[in-house]
Amino acid sequence: MKIKKNKICRREGENFEFFSEKKFFSKTRSLLTPGEHGTDKGKISDYGMLLRIKQKIKRYYILSEKTFKLIYKKISRKFFFCEDLVNFLERRLDNIIYRMNFTLSRKNSRQKILHGFVYVNYKKVKFSSFIIDSGDSVYIENFLNLKFLYDCKNFFNLNWVFTNYFNGFGILLFLPNYFKFNFSKNIILDIYK
Repeated sequence: MKIKKNKICRREGENFEFFSEKKFFSKTRSLLTPGEHGTDKGKISDYGMLLRIKQKIKRYYILSEKTFKLIYKKISRKFFFCEDLVNFLERRLDNIIYRMNFTLSRKNSRQKILHGFVYVNYKKVKFSSFIIDSGDSVYIENFLNLKFLYDCKNFFNLNWVFTNYFNGFGILLFLPNYFKFNFSKNIILDIYK
């Protein structure tokens, strides 16, 4: 899935951690939405608001419509709260590697997983949608051969992840409490009925 990062950030009106803040403001000419006229016309309907929130979540975690729908169905079978949806997306393996500062982006972490450099509980995992539970350890093979990219990205300091950066090792201590999106519980229920 090819994405134009700058365009997506401008459409949603915020930086989606694709760039560090300094790079983001140097790349964006203006914070107007992309398109010929650059601004939204008229009022947004209720469905438009729901769609905008759904698109924002999909673009933040770089998911296709098909995978987002599968994740939604998997969660809504048991119970559904929006906190659990974001919590579930935060526990995906590609996102955890990104949160542990081992890669520059989620796409880069997916590439590492596909090439077989990632071990969860000392077992090789080759698919990025693997869900990590609390207490699971993540190890990246040949991590010191990679370039150190501290200056290029935002550095996360999260209390629910322990990272031994120079050994390429990390542990998910407990379930994430990192909520970027503020929306009511039943806001996405109307889209997939």
